[in-house]
Amino acid sequence: MRDGSVKARPRTQAQVAVSSDPSRWFLLNASPDLRQQILSTPELSATSSLGSPISTILLTSADVDCVMGLLHLREFQPLHIYSTLSVRRILTEENSLFRVLARSNPPARWDTLPLDRLIPLVPPSSPGAKDGFFCKAVPLLSGFPDYVSDSLKGGLPPEEAVIGLHLVHREKRFFYAPSVSGLGEDWQAALRG
Repeated sequence: MRDGSVKARPRTQAQVAVSSDPSRWFLLNASPDLRQQILSTPELSATSSLGSPISTILLTSADVDCVMGLLHLREFQPLHIYSTLSVRRILTEENSLFRVLARSNPPARWDTLPLDRLIPLVPPSSPGAKDGFFCKAVPLLSGFPDYVSDSLKGGLPPEEAVIGLHLVHREKRFFYAPSVSGLGEDWQAALRG
């Protein structure tokens, strides 16, 4: 409780940092608390002149709680951002605040996360090797944020509004879903497969 009646450490917003190599980290979303979380996590803090080991951000939606941290990260180094095409359009075309990402030096690099297809975030060291780091975007069948105009929403595929991330490295699998609406079953299949 905010009145101090409960003895607990204040929590920050949920997001996840994953890595297949300690020198290269991937953020699953970029919450408004990102700066504080980086400063309190030595593995994610800047190391000498090399900058932060955070190399890539994967966005699961255009929700404010998933994207506000991008504005903090743009101050530190070039950004590589993965999202659905719809999320990218919302942030770069309709929301003028996020246009600052295009004006950073160098500008943020965007890649589209295709739905239901495994893509390499870190390619395997050789053909057939299992040491790559892969991601599959799984539609969660939820809606776009309220701040998105009806005219833009009408032209965007609804399955790109909110996604879960199925991550694979070697024999390990991890499924991240910031919200599960329960409307579809694709996310359940991702957990089984």
